[in-house]
Amino acid sequence: MLWGFQLEFKQSLRTKKLWLILGIMVLLYIPVFYIMKSAGVEDLTVEGAMTFLIQFVTGMAGFFIGILALLMGATAINSEIEKGTLRVAMSKPVKRLGYIGGKFLAHSAVLLMALLISTLVGILGVVYLGAPLSGQLVVDVLLLNMLLLLAMVQLVALGYILSTVIKSSSSALGAALVLAFVLFLIMPNIVGYLAIRDSLNNPNMGYKDIKALQKEYTTKYLFYVPTSQVGVITGDVGMLSDTQGNINSATAEYRGMAYAIRNNLTNFGILVGLTLVYLGIGFYRFLRMDLR
Repeated sequence: MLWGFQLEFKQSLRTKKLWLILGIMVLLYIPVFYIMKSAGVEDLTVEGAMTFLIQFVTGMAGFFIGILALLMGATAINSEIEKGTLRVAMSKPVKRLGYIGGKFLAHSAVLLMALLISTLVGILGVVYLGAPLSGQLVVDVLLLNMLLLLAMVQLVALGYILSTVIKSSSSALGAALVLAFVLFLIMPNIVGYLAIRDSLNNPNMGYKDIKALQKEYTTKYLFYVPTSQVGVITGDVGMLSDTQGNINSATAEYRGMAYAIRNNLTNFGILVGLTLVYLGIGFYRFLRMDLR
């Protein structure tokens, strides 16, 4: 397993798509900090900094890293078969389970590195805007990264299934891009529309009721979209209270990442459970497939 980890980790770090995606993320967000500073946004509290970081990391950064995770998984096996490197690897004293396990750990390590880089950029940005670098900020950032890594690992595992089902790496790459488009854009918009439609059909619903309905629909109908489940969890980091059915009378209360995870154990369980299911299917397919 260690041999497979080292081999895949080095190969992943040399891929152009990893550094291209990270470069795009940095180029997209660095101007945002400058614009906010120029607009007079400064002296952020820990609560304000975390709100910004959640939007930053789970927004565009999460979108790009999610695509990267899916693409990495979708070409993990079939590309090695096409190049003939998998047969060479299997000729060494290494078992299939050890090889695929090492590859999975290497992909997880690369994604963790990408998340840490994007989070570091975010932290530097909020410090630049005047936020205090406190212990609470560091702990909540670590919990946020753990949650996001779990979502990205699920996408890698889903990609493994594609990689063991579709023999051509170019075809798997195209299928992964289509799947990413469906998962990240089409289905969340459809479910969001359904939630809004049903809330409009009930004029007696207050702001809290609408938020609860959106959360219910996301949990029920988007359980297969890990970024959406992360969005449900992080949505409870800051709670609105005393709304009296009117959003204008709402007061914000920061409760932190630990509270958000505890308050959404169903969504956290979906992330963990579906990741294990995808991994089980992907590993089983690899152990049984013809590697010629």
